[in-house]
Amino acid sequence: MIDWQRLAAGTALAVLAGWAPAQAGGFQRGTADTDVLYDKGTMTTRLGFTYVDPQRGFDSVNGVRGDYGTYTGTYRIPSAAVKFGNDTGACVGNFVEAFAAEGDYSNLPGGAQPAAFPGGSRVRDLEFQSNEVSATCRLSYAQDGMRFSLLGGLFMEDFTFEGTSLANRNLGTSLPASLQAALGSFGAQLLVPVALNAQTEADYKTGYRIGAAFEMPEIALRAQVLYRSEIEHDDITGTGSLSATSDAFVRLANGTQVSVPTAAALLARSGITVPSALINALPKGGSVLAEGLPAFQNTATSPQSLYINAQTGIAEGTLLLGSFRWTDWSTNRAVITTVAGNSSVSPYYWEDGYSASIGLGKAFNEYVSGSVSIGYDSGVSTGAETTYTDLYTLSGGLSLKNNDWAELRIGGLIGYWTDGAQSVSDGAIYNATVGNDFVYAANASIKLNF
Repeated sequence: MIDWQRLAAGTALAVLAGWAPAQAGGFQRGTADTDVLYDKGTMTTRLGFTYVDPQRGFDSVNGVRGDYGTYTGTYRIPSAAVKFGNDTGACVGNFVEAFAAEGDYSNLPGGAQPAAFPGGSRVRDLEFQSNEVSATCRLSYAQDGMRFSLLGGLFMEDFTFEGTSLANRNLGTSLPASLQAALGSFGAQLLVPVALNAQTEADYKTGYRIGAAFEMPEIALRAQVLYRSEIEHDDITGTGSLSATSDAFVRLANGTQVSVPTAAALLARSGITVPSALINALPKGGSVLAEGLPAFQNTATSPQSLYINAQTGIAEGTLLLGSFRWTDWSTNRAVITTVAGNSSVSPYYWEDGYSASIGLGKAFNEYVSGSVSIGYDSGVSTGAETTYTDLYTLSGGLSLKNNDWAELRIGGLIGYWTDGAQSVSDGAIYNATVGNDFVYAANASIKLNF
């Protein structure tokens, strides 16, 4: 007879490692640990930590090839689960970072994304995250060596965002009328390069999980399906600041940029004197122009998803396991952030995402077991942006147990991202391509049973 409890400790590693960089593409980070609902013992707790290094960078921007570095940052996913219950029923409380993303585009030409959004600013960097606190319960009925379970629970999710975009702010309207007219006669504009920083957030919103499971412990069979509801964050507000990134300058009608003293000398040749006090009062690089400005964002949606995972014994000490996830990423259209009348846009226009994995678990002895799996994650990008193309993964891990109450898991993953392209004709704000890139991840967790 296969020892299902012993094997489950190791084979779950394939799932744990597999979700590290993405689940069904997009901004997925971690998911609530409901596997502990099936552990024996009155109380189980598991603490986990995942490190992910997605190495995605542009090969070309607006037709110009170059070494633009990577714009995806490394990230860490903490998770915690505490379960109470028995064979008939159990509940687990979870904390996990559910959704998040960050991008740094300062290595692109001009230090930010190229802008084509009317009247908009250019995204330099952005970061957002949604943390989830949840409670999920299992109610089970056992008969003839089988166990049927209903799963359900509630979760609460917040939303925080921070981003910086670049723009040029027109200072002409702050000048005396005579100087405004003089600049206008040259077709010139007085501008200052600015950085607009926004920090916004939304309160916790409530959603639900519901599902079912079927088990036959004698053959190590367990199949589970779990649905997670959608959450809409439609109250995203905060504050912003405005600072000069360099000194004010004058842009002439032909597009040439000259310093303010140079422009003043040109005006002087036409008999127009620019007071030195006015020149000295213009913004200098690094100066803060405004703080506490209202900042707004349009609605952000955490999509609904359906997750199916299964495992079964196929030989003594060996398990076959697989998983499938669908995520409704088509709800993710575009993120628009507005500070001081300047808007920056990040278009996505994704399609639904699907991911699947299949693997094997093996118990080497009563203390050590391991797993290996391969996975496929369908790309959700449609051409408006090109980060999340098709992803192929190889993952594995080990479970180390010295007794029945303590377990250490370690796992790793390598993923291969396929190349892709984005274009203005498909909704992008600039044309760009990405090559074949890699993702690396590592995971560790410790579980205690009481």
